[in-house]
Amino acid sequence: MTEHHPWFGSYAVDVPARLGAAGVRDVLREEMRDLGFHEELVSARPLVVPARGAAELYGAAARLLDLLRRALLASGPTARHRMAALGVDESLHPLFVDDRLEERYCGCMARPDAVIGEDGPRFLEFNVGGAVGGAVHTHMMTRAWRRVHGGAGGDRAPFDGPSLFGARRRLFAAVCEELGLPRAVALLGTVRDLPGVGSARYFDVEIGHLRRHGFRAEFLEPEELDRAYDPDGRFRFPLGLRHFTVTEWREHGIDLAPVRRALDAGCLFLAPQTAFLISNKKVLGWVSEGLPWMTGAERELVRRYLPWTRVVRERRVAWRGRDHDLGELLVRRRPCFVLKKAVGMCGDGVLLGPSTDPVVWERAVGRALREEDSVAQEYVEAGRCAALVTDGTGSGTRPTTIAPLLGPYVVAGKPAGCLVRYFASGESGIVSMYGHGALINVLVAGR
Repeated sequence: MTEHHPWFGSYAVDVPARLGAAGVRDVLREEMRDLGFHEELVSARPLVVPARGAAELYGAAARLLDLLRRALLASGPTARHRMAALGVDESLHPLFVDDRLEERYCGCMARPDAVIGEDGPRFLEFNVGGAVGGAVHTHMMTRAWRRVHGGAGGDRAPFDGPSLFGARRRLFAAVCEELGLPRAVALLGTVRDLPGVGSARYFDVEIGHLRRHGFRAEFLEPEELDRAYDPDGRFRFPLGLRHFTVTEWREHGIDLAPVRRALDAGCLFLAPQTAFLISNKKVLGWVSEGLPWMTGAERELVRRYLPWTRVVRERRVAWRGRDHDLGELLVRRRPCFVLKKAVGMCGDGVLLGPSTDPVVWERAVGRALREEDSVAQEYVEAGRCAALVTDGTGSGTRPTTIAPLLGPYVVAGKPAGCLVRYFASGESGIVSMYGHGALINVLVAGR
């Protein structure tokens, strides 16, 4: 698929003459400084798509997220039952809070990964929780493009793009009102999770946004948690944003006991632990295969927007109208499938059948059948669109055709900005926030 997909439309914004390529790059570098941003070659304009396309992308993401949430909660009455249904290690999920809060807020924020397939958006996975990478980049790059194309206030930009910080702020305000909490939020994370970043600016830009809108807000490294209590023993922040995963912090050797104490003292870190169970790709497999309680409309939603996905184990499956042994099918039709570990984000544990050596693929299928820790998904070739990249010089500014991976953020069921990751070469493949040589941009809706 090399032609430009019609879903992307024909919108384009020119590099403003008053700035030129160098000026655009300078604005991006200023807004994105010390966030972990590839500065040498950058997008020269945002990805502008028709408003109806952006609405479809966000709307399908929100509806699918709600369906995945309900599928996870229906798998068992308690967190322990749900972990058993997924076959996950309980030690990787030590930070649960009250069941009611877990169930109420576990789907409050997410960033699925999607490509534009032959018939439109196809959602490859759902990254659920506050620790999903790219949120700050998405907000700041959207702000940068507003500045480039809309003047100092950004109000003259010929496109619309949601404020991710604004969406999270409104979520925090709604939770505070619902639970009767003061408007105080702690952002819990660590610079150690951010490759190539040497300051706390990644967190501070959102702290500044919250403070400007009447919140008491503070960024806390994990070692600072035990100093965030009032003299009476109460944790100073009733609400928090969880910028970490258990696995990442254990790899850093970070003690999770202070987090547990803060939770026990009444702090609700969003999104709660159950969010990470929704992220498990086995839930995607359950929904793709169909659950008894799903309505006809829900099954049609899945058929339209999810690629065929199945939990890998010794079993028979229906694929393209015929019955197959799953293991034999995956080996025989390797170019048609992707193999993914059920737990993992940003391309971790993913093998693309079309580009994997047959011997390596067959070995991986055998392992997945034995371990029952993976899903198989039908491969979707990503649709292409036009892009413009620059190294900041006129001669280094060039058009290209890319196969973008789209990450529409959904916060409290509402659009919250869309991250775009792509290879400037136009190739498709495994794209992540860090590594793999990908560039980033944002998707906005043309006016």
